[in-house]
Amino acid sequence: MLLARLGVFAAAFSLFSVWGQTLQLADPRAAQGYRLIAPLTFNTAYLVDNAGNVVHTWTSEYPLATVAKLLPNGNLLRTAGFGDSTYAGGQGGRIEEIAWDSSVVWSFELSDDNYILHHDAQKLPNGNYLLILWERKTPDQAAEIGVPVDRVPNGILNERIVEIQPHPGSGADVVWQWNLWDHLIQNQDPARTNYGDIATNNHRVDVNFTVDGKNADLFHFNAVDYNAELDQIMISVRNFSEFWIVDHSTTMYEAATDSGGRSGKGGGILYRWGNVAAWSGGPFEAEKLGGQHNAHWIEPGLPGAGHVLVFNNLVPDTANISAVYELELPVNADGSYWRDPAKDFQPDEPVWKYVSPQPNELFSSFISGAQRLPNGNTLICSGAQAKIIEVTESGEVVWSYQAGYQPDGRPVNVFRSYWYPTDYEGFLGTEIFQSTSH
Repeated sequence: MLLARLGVFAAAFSLFSVWGQTLQLADPRAAQGYRLIAPLTFNTAYLVDNAGNVVHTWTSEYPLATVAKLLPNGNLLRTAGFGDSTYAGGQGGRIEEIAWDSSVVWSFELSDDNYILHHDAQKLPNGNYLLILWERKTPDQAAEIGVPVDRVPNGILNERIVEIQPHPGSGADVVWQWNLWDHLIQNQDPARTNYGDIATNNHRVDVNFTVDGKNADLFHFNAVDYNAELDQIMISVRNFSEFWIVDHSTTMYEAATDSGGRSGKGGGILYRWGNVAAWSGGPFEAEKLGGQHNAHWIEPGLPGAGHVLVFNNLVPDTANISAVYELELPVNADGSYWRDPAKDFQPDEPVWKYVSPQPNELFSSFISGAQRLPNGNTLICSGAQAKIIEVTESGEVVWSYQAGYQPDGRPVNVFRSYWYPTDYEGFLGTEIFQSTSH
């Protein structure tokens, strides 16, 4: 099975300074600006210019769990390791906004024996945050939704997408959520209420698709993104080798059903792509994604706006090859998605992709991401290699940076890297803006 080839999330390491970071290539065609590089488990995040110089750092009391990104208000949003709970790779338990001087502006913690925040955080236009939450379910609870106890002896890590409204300083209220538990289906136990035909109910999730009797983390959400124009949420589901799109315009009640909201389909999956076997019973050979990360909409105003960009960690039927895909989804003006019932979810192929011409030059079995830039280039983070590159539309590498090594020679791990222009609004009032303004 393809998932077995992807391996597990790398073990955490304790290292709190960049070791051996190097600029390998800086072509004039590279986008002028800064790259944010935040190695996993580091307390420090680094802002690097086109020449490879570290021009600013932020330091937190807590080691980085996964993602760090700059916000338009100039704060650094980061996830952090918190508490001693052990769930699965990518656990965090804390998110925080820290100011340019590293002071904590806001924080939120959720890490206990039943729930933990993990992987990603997305700040919404209304000032709220979208977060991913693991919830422990016992083997008996798993049996209630059609998974035999002996197949999940450790229970199940259910997934939730929660929207929280922050309190000043710290804390928040949950104002909306999408609970995967409400949208599961199975075809093995007719006595359960969620029994049904999986292929004709592709708006639901087959709870038995990845059950192997060993791993409670059946789904493993690793990214969440928001499209304000469509009011929809995209979720990257690593262990299904798919990304899903759901309606955000629902009430919390409607999000637990198959009706309501702008789509009229409640919290049912509106669109899914990457692995036909996950919903149709088709062959694994039909997989188009392999344990992908960072599925997201390209932002308005950028080349390819509205398309989806995704880091495909393991291209199916290859040996150690990763790729970046740009996909044009079959979306209508009203935000619905068309599909020929006789075919898989479209598109058949990406409208653009990057695969390194050199074997093993771009390969990361876990983490990683990509970002479309205003000049049409694409920034790519091969996380396990700690390599950040920028490629043109034709696939030429015009900027390359090795983010660092551990003392034993292994690369550090970088979940994602983000690019920001020299006139980014978050730099206003800082020495970065002053040094580049006229």
